[in-house]
Amino acid sequence: MRATLELIKTWTEALVPVCNHSQSHASQELKWLMQHAKQVALIQEQQLKATNASNIVAGQRGRGTLSPYEIELLQGYVDQRVKTRKPLQYILGTQPFMDLEILTRPPTLIPRWETEEWTARLATTLKNEPSLFSSANLSSRFNILDICSGSGCIPLGLASSLPPFSSHLFGADIHPKAVQLASDNEAKNRDLLNGNTVEFHQVDLLAPHAVDTFLSWTREKASSSSGASGYNLVISNPPYIAHEEYDTLEPEVSQWEDPKALLADEEGLVFYPRIAQMAMQLLSQKSSSSPSSSAGSSDSVSSLHEEGSSHIERQWKNGPEVDKVRIPELVFEIGGDHQVDCVRDAVRDAGFSRVQVWKDLADRARCIVGAR
Repeated sequence: MRATLELIKTWTEALVPVCNHSQSHASQELKWLMQHAKQVALIQEQQLKATNASNIVAGQRGRGTLSPYEIELLQGYVDQRVKTRKPLQYILGTQPFMDLEILTRPPTLIPRWETEEWTARLATTLKNEPSLFSSANLSSRFNILDICSGSGCIPLGLASSLPPFSSHLFGADIHPKAVQLASDNEAKNRDLLNGNTVEFHQVDLLAPHAVDTFLSWTREKASSSSGASGYNLVISNPPYIAHEEYDTLEPEVSQWEDPKALLADEEGLVFYPRIAQMAMQLLSQKSSSSPSSSAGSSDSVSSLHEEGSSHIERQWKNGPEVDKVRIPELVFEIGGDHQVDCVRDAVRDAGFSRVQVWKDLADRARCIVGAR
């Protein structure tokens, strides 16, 4: 027991410098790593249960102590965090996102809390518009396209929160490893998606026929049902870090995550005009049975609240109230307040008449939301 406590102390002290010099943060990371080591050891023990090799995995231990194999695993995990700055999520192999567990593998970007926050807000905003998912509209599913989908966390999180069998969601990414990971995440979480379909494809959004490719997916769905082609909502969390900012990133980001998924030319803004213009071509014509997405409302989006939701426990923060977007048709994640004006102008220039800024918990501008 004393040996275990000494090891825990040593490991915690080693983790402090890579945990913002926070003792409590380091202690929490070590707890997660210990839980992971025990799970790995248990799986190995079960696999080798029929042989004497199981003794090598589990070893003899008393209550509150670690087996030799668990110590070996933990020492390796701590070394990876301290010596190579491998992100905790890559070591654990998963990251919670809303009610899902998202698989994480380098170099695909790890889901961030900021993205989780606005995804939950978007799901709540959509669900609080009753006519979108009324029984009269269920024959025509709500089509959502996520461009630069990465791990697939955004469309999967939305699918798990939207009404059952109400939506088709599509994710697009240029990187084959990201598409494979997203597909693996769909398979892992399929039982939690409420019967909403989510599929992922490899596409270069800058390719000449990208719009036709995106539209072909909804046409395939429409041909097998009475639904219409085109999208009701386009979302994107594109690369938005300027090249000059790259050297300021933590090693966990710069040394492990794909630079192509992080960096963008023109001060991080190059993709926004292209995607905004594409969105205008991708959005379906508004149905006469649907409420106007540009209509204002006396109940601001910031006051939407879903009873019993573990994710929605506060009033949402908005930027300057120039417009209120009741039903979003385009949602961009951005890198902060310094990108608001340029991205907002790109959305307006593409033809969206109403544009709103959504802020995150840190009171930073996080999303530009548009509607026609």
